[in-house]
Amino acid sequence: MGPCAILLTMPRVNASSASSCCAVNGPYLRRTFSSSDARIWGRGWYFGGITVDPRRPDVIYACNTAVYRSTDGGHTFAPVKGAPGGDDYHELWIDPERPERRILGVDQGALVSLNGGETWSSWFNQPTAQIYRLATDNRFPYWVYGSQQDSGAVAVPSRTYLSRDGINMTHFHEITAGGENDMIAPDPKDPDTIYGGRVEALDLRTNQTRTLDPPIAFPDHYRSTWTLPLVFAPRDPTQLYFAHQRLFRTGNGGRTWKIMSPDLTRETPGTLANLDAVTAAHDGGVGPRRGVIFAIAPSPAADRDVWVGTDDGLVWRTTDDGAHWKNLTPPEIGPWSMSQAQNANSRCRISVAARLWMSVPTASISAASSTRRRSSTS
Repeated sequence: MGPCAILLTMPRVNASSASSCCAVNGPYLRRTFSSSDARIWGRGWYFGGITVDPRRPDVIYACNTAVYRSTDGGHTFAPVKGAPGGDDYHELWIDPERPERRILGVDQGALVSLNGGETWSSWFNQPTAQIYRLATDNRFPYWVYGSQQDSGAVAVPSRTYLSRDGINMTHFHEITAGGENDMIAPDPKDPDTIYGGRVEALDLRTNQTRTLDPPIAFPDHYRSTWTLPLVFAPRDPTQLYFAHQRLFRTGNGGRTWKIMSPDLTRETPGTLANLDAVTAAHDGGVGPRRGVIFAIAPSPAADRDVWVGTDDGLVWRTTDDGAHWKNLTPPEIGPWSMSQAQNANSRCRISVAARLWMSVPTASISAASSTRRRSSTS
């Protein structure tokens, strides 16, 4: 890993001690420095907060899989906090009026220090979790499911009867399908069967987990991203959809799968202008395509009608169960856009998020019929 460049803007306190300061702007100092210490940017593609001590501008904290501190303006770093306390450290807040008061945001909750980081509280007193996607089942009261970062998939009841304290840590139940990052899809007709991950099925009656990986029957090079879609059809709850760059469907609980589409991602997505040359040239030896299907939206209004969105900015629809696909990508959506969709009453709602430095754009979709509404964010 090459040098990591960091730009800091901090209150102008004790300016004479701020070595390598390159600009003074009113009450603020601006400093740029580079470091070859890979630890402070090891997870930079997804988190890595930088915090400056409000009273000592040469003291810098870098959050990653541990918390690192520099006392020489970023030239060198040393670890000051690791596990236990949260496997990944995202953000550090320091009270500008009383710097001894600090809060760390970690995967499992928040940690508090009242003595400048000498000691920290625990997240074990917090029924919190960092969850990518939520799902609910059809029982009453319903349960909520999600994949917890660094803590595995979890199931939590929506209400409790015996606890006066409401939902607490004792109500978090580990489930084996879903892992730490993927989607979970409870069986709409059988809440004791939970599908998750890529793909697994958990039987809550026996606590047995079966692996139902669709690509096993269709050997190829399959691309992945951190979270892949797994969705039941609202009109026919026996139909379960999953995707890499192709769409798969099962109607018998994953015993057999059918390929519903060809590769629906961009053939030549290009590269981001701010992507370094080495990363841009790395294609794994399998060609320029990098995307996956990021969202699946079976229509609640019509059979065999499915919309999908890719993480390189395409929107597709089939109305004949995958025999034919039509590209319905709005012209405003570029190749580095994430598209998601939802189906509702003869409308397809498409939400788009443009990414500036990640190499994967996404489309999320909700589909129903031929009317489309578009919204975009950047």
